[in-house]
Amino acid sequence: MVVDADCYLVVDLLRATTTIAMLFSAGLRDLVVVDSIGLAQEYAALDKRLLLGEVGGLPPEGFDYGNSPVEAAAAPVQGRGAVLFTTNGTAALCARAGHGAILSCSLVNAKAVVNAAARYESVLVTCAGTGGGTRFALEDFLAAGAIVRLQTEASPEAELGDAARLAAEAADPGLIRERIISSEHGKETVELGFAPDIDLAIQVGISEAIPEVVEHGAGWARLVDRNARATARD
Repeated sequence: MVVDADCYLVVDLLRATTTIAMLFSAGLRDLVVVDSIGLAQEYAALDKRLLLGEVGGLPPEGFDYGNSPVEAAAAPVQGRGAVLFTTNGTAALCARAGHGAILSCSLVNAKAVVNAAARYESVLVTCAGTGGGTRFALEDFLAAGAIVRLQTEASPEAELGDAARLAAEAADPGLIRERIISSEHGKETVELGFAPDIDLAIQVGISEAIPEVVEHGAGWARLVDRNARATARD
């Protein structure tokens, strides 16, 4: 079930939406997110796109890159297109596409996205979760709470739902790093050797990217950076 809203901020802190923000910060032209490996390979071959993603946290055989925001920040993606498949985050973006404005959000680009979302009457922060979106993910909940805190700072008059208030209370800035690292997914990320990805992912506002869904279909959605579109129009 999708709760009605004018704008959805989709969060997968570890690591899809953080990786997406860093890809666009590195100059990516556009990104197709998909909900299956088969579609990822199809789009990569069809449009000669870079192929990124993970299964179980690691890049599948034949992929150009994994799902590491640290890796994405340094990747030679300027002016190129890419396709991304991940276990949870890309499926969440595809599932929300078509229900309103869809923005990919993480802590690294939270300030820019929150400012962009201020124009909408109703905004829903939605968490990707784990297990293909079937299970609660503490790190996404905490990131959503931090995003809600930024929203209330930008719009003090905003009315919060119960879940948003609870998330904001849980996202204590002094404890958020410790809580994310101690989460189930946080521990798995560290065990796989991606602790630097967590250190990057908890940095608030280091990216100005506003990845927005501009096209979608069955199992896929295409994102561009709203800031880049605005600059091109200017």
